[in-house]
Order: sequence, then C-alpha cells, then structure tokens
Amino acid sequence: MQLELDIVRAAPQRPRVVASAVLRRHRLMNDVLRRVAYVRRFFPELEGETITVGLTRAASGMAVPGGTRIWLNPSRLTYHTIAHELIHLLQRRDLGIPSGEKACDVFSLARHWTLNDDRPSYIKVPLGLLDDRGVLSDRQARLVFAVAHEAVAQRAGGMRNYISFFEYELARQCDAQDSPHRSALRLLHTV
Repeated sequence: MQLELDIVRAAPQRPRVVASAVLRRHRLMNDVLRRVAYVRRFFPELEGETITVGLTRAASGMAVPGGTRIWLNPSRLTYHTIAHELIHLLQRRDLGIPSGEKACDVFSLARHWTLNDDRPSYIKVPLGLLDDRGVLSDRQARLVFAVAHEAVAQRAGGMRNYISFFEYELARQCDAQDSPHRSALRLLHTV
C-alpha cells in the first residue's frame, strides 16, 4: 500500500526535450528531437531542466548562453552542432566553461567521441582528418575527442592557451598518422 501511495504522490516527470510551436509543425520534428535527446545524455549538468528546441534557417544552430533554448537547422543537423549549442547553455553557469565560439567547439568535442560527426566551425581541424564525404570517421572522431579532452584538462590545470594547444596537437597527431589518402598520394609519386 505504501508503494502505491508513493507512486501516486510522485510528481510527473517533465519532458527533458520539447519542441517549440514552430518545430512541432516541421516534418523532421521527430528526427530533430531524437537526435537532441541522444546528445543530451552526455550533459548531466542539464539534468532536471527542460530544453526547448526551435528552428533556425540563419545558421546550423543558435543558443543563448546560460539559457534553456536552442535553435537548430534540420537541413544541417549534426551531433556536433547539437553538442556545441548545449555547451552554450552551460556557459555563464559557473561550471568552468569559458564563453566564446572556439571554447564551445573544444568543450563540445571533448564530451564524447560519438558526437564528433562533423568538422567544427570555429577551430582549425586538419583536412587530412576528413573522409571523402568531408566528415570525421569513427577513428578520427576518437582522436579529436582525445585531443579535445586533453585540452580541456590542460585548461583546468591553468593553461590559458588550451585552444591553440588543441589545434597544434591535433595537427601534430594528424601528421603522425598515416591516412589512406596520404598513402595513396605516396604511391602515385613513386610511379
């Protein structure tokens, strides 16, 4: 009997991700919300908050730092864009995440390797990391994650130029890797 009373008294859980009125009328609403819900799993800082998702055509995505609303462009939707916008929501909350677009890129790339499905917009990523479709493979996404994670750790340890560290270290590790593209070019030059 006590268990039944506890269930009845429990407050209903609010949705963690909701669509704006405009998104509710869009044909890709379910896909957008499913992707946002997946990315949100990697943002425990947003636990207990409902994120409202709207539409934009002006950019891949937008957010107000410290807010609870993001706007996404369904025609350019990637996990990286969603993670980038959710990082904006964490800015100005005394969580140690600096403001700025480049900081958002580094911090979003350091969340989880599966979110690194596209090239970031604000920081330098060597073109050699991209596959023939212009996106990061799983192997390269893991490398970007590892370097971004180290850059964030360096920042936590006091390094002020962690963005430059990320760009330099990623380029260095990319040069050290033997990509299939580079191997093919080397074969062409030996003939």
